[in-house]
Amino acid sequence: MSKSLPYAGRILIYSTPAALTQHIEWAINQKLGQVVTLTWVNQPLNPSSLAMEFEYKHQNPVAAQIATALKGWCYIRFEITEVNKNTNDATLYRVSPDLGLHQASLASNGDVVLNENQVNTILKNSMTHDRLINNLENALGNQWEAELEPYRLALASGLKDIVSKSG
Repeated sequence: MSKSLPYAGRILIYSTPAALTQHIEWAINQKLGQVVTLTWVNQPLNPSSLAMEFEYKHQNPVAAQIATALKGWCYIRFEITEVNKNTNDATLYRVSPDLGLHQASLASNGDVVLNENQVNTILKNSMTHDRLINNLENALGNQWEAELEPYRLALASGLKDIVSKSG
């Protein structure tokens, strides 16, 4: 009987120039330690870009390594979610060209969770109400959410079209 792999992840590349797809595949293969085949689709919001979705299981937490490898390329928008199946702890990494990297812990329903240290730091560094709001929104990743949501919807629509055409 094989041992269950404790980490499960999902990589969503919402948009990337076609020229980067082989580099992205190489980076993902390197971090996963295996060769995987990714299926790329056109990103309707940006006709010159491609998108993909990929799920993985692994013995070790690799999402941070994948996010670090991918964030260095310009013009790429992505999210990686990874769950430790032994503890149900989940982490989200999301990147946009304009905003850079955002990392957050997730509750089981997908909500971003701030820990006590994060809240105390935000309170300490927020001398005005406006600064408090800005710091909380940044910690929650509201700007990343707003930027990536249209790409999520477009990718979901594109993937649905592919499934319906193949079925």
